[in-house]
This record gives sequence, structure tokens and C-alpha cells, in this order.
Amino acid sequence: MRRATGRRLETKRSQPRLWSTPRRHSRSPPEYLRCMARLEFDASVTVKAAPERAFDYFADYRHVAGVLEEVRRWEPIGEKSSGVGARFNVEMQTLGFPLRSVLRLSRWRRPAEIGWVSESGPVRQEGGFRFTQVAGGTRIELRIAYEPPGFVVGTAIARRLDPLIRGRLQKALERIREQLES
Repeated sequence: MRRATGRRLETKRSQPRLWSTPRRHSRSPPEYLRCMARLEFDASVTVKAAPERAFDYFADYRHVAGVLEEVRRWEPIGEKSSGVGARFNVEMQTLGFPLRSVLRLSRWRRPAEIGWVSESGPVRQEGGFRFTQVAGGTRIELRIAYEPPGFVVGTAIARRLDPLIRGRLQKALERIREQLES
């Protein structure tokens, strides 16, 4: 609705323009950038082992650094090292740079699922393993979603590296299959 007041034309709005409202004091990017920046990938393998055995292998945090070549450290914070709420100091080597974070186990359903979320670090992430009984063994699925730092630029770089990351995860699951089937 517009009305004339002398020399100026004023505009009355019932709601402010959303695109012109500045975002202040927020550590998070705008939602539209977060959607663009969120990347997801998965890998899976079928092993000749029961779901309980596969779950127990992943439930032991000491196996992580031995299987995922990028992980340099995966150590519990405090006494709790399993179950929902267990927290870990994690260090990964990515493109020659160390990335440190704290991960917290957010899902723990034996023998079906183990999941985590990041509490701190430069890369927000969440992920998990699912263990499904299939004919001849267990299907292990690894899914990870993350938001690379740098939003649009970081996402562009991460998308270029996506095939490399997927390949490394698939190789890690193949090594896990060898461990579980030996």
C-alpha cells in the first residue's frame, strides 16, 4: 500500500523484506547456503558374518584408525567409550591438513546401527553404520553427511574430491570385510 506524503512516496509493508534483512550475530550460514554446502556419500559391503559380529567390530573404537587411513586419532573422552553419549577426540589428515574434532555417538542399537554427530571442529558432520542381515551374511552401510568449510568455495572443492573420498571409503570397507571374514 502506498500513500503520498508531500514530496516522498512511502511504502507500508506488513512484513519486512526477507532478502534485505541482514543476518547478524550468527555463526551459521544462511539456510540456502547450508543446503548447497551439505554433501553426502555412502559406501557398502556385504560380509560373511553375523550382524552382531559386524556391530561389535565397529563398536570397538580401536579399530577405526586401523581401517580408515585418513584417521590419525580416535580416542575416547572420559571413561565412556561406547553407547549413546560416548565422545571422541578425532584427528583426520585431509589433503595434508590435520582436521580435529569432537564426535559424539548419537545412535547405538545393537546389532543394527551406530551413528555419530560432530560437536566441534571445522567440518560439521554426521554419519553412521547400519548392519542388515542378508542372505549369506551382513550388509554394512556407511553414510556420512558433512558441510565443508568455506561454504560455496569449500563445496566446489569437496565435490571435485568426492570420487577420491568415496573410493577410500569403499577400500576401507573392503579391508573391514577381510578382517571380519578372516
